[in-house]
Amino acid sequence: MTVSVGEQAPDFTLSDTDGNQITLSSFRGKHSVTLVFIPFAFTGVCQGELCELRDNLNSFETADNKVLAITCDRAPSLKEWKSQEGYNFPLLSDGWPHGEVARAYGCFNEDLGCAERLTVVVDREGNVADTFASGGLGEARELSSYTDALSKV
Repeated sequence: MTVSVGEQAPDFTLSDTDGNQITLSSFRGKHSVTLVFIPFAFTGVCQGELCELRDNLNSFETADNKVLAITCDRAPSLKEWKSQEGYNFPLLSDGWPHGEVARAYGCFNEDLGCAERLTVVVDREGNVADTFASGGLGEARELSSYTDALSKV
């Protein structure tokens, strides 16, 4: 089941690359949040997407929005990837229980054991403001989709 615009976003707590626990509901009343589900670290399309977000993070900051990238990869590999690419937003591991958050958002690919490319923008009240996906695992999301989604929070 995928999340729908207007409903409360499923809450979660995941570890970032430094072992810190990040809880979605901790942003309520403070910031909107963009959840960026990606299939795998160290892959071309995922890297390209996150580099584009890294290079355009000011658009999110201007909208008082926090970007959280979520993948089923484990935190140690995400830490190395973040270091190599200079990502300036948290990378969260949905590695254990494997894919639990991706399942809650309706974007877990059971056959491949990874998240599908889904973006969920959550407003300051914790409600889903917008969602969009790519056409498939090998297809990147357009930066303009993020801009459109941010205009809804």
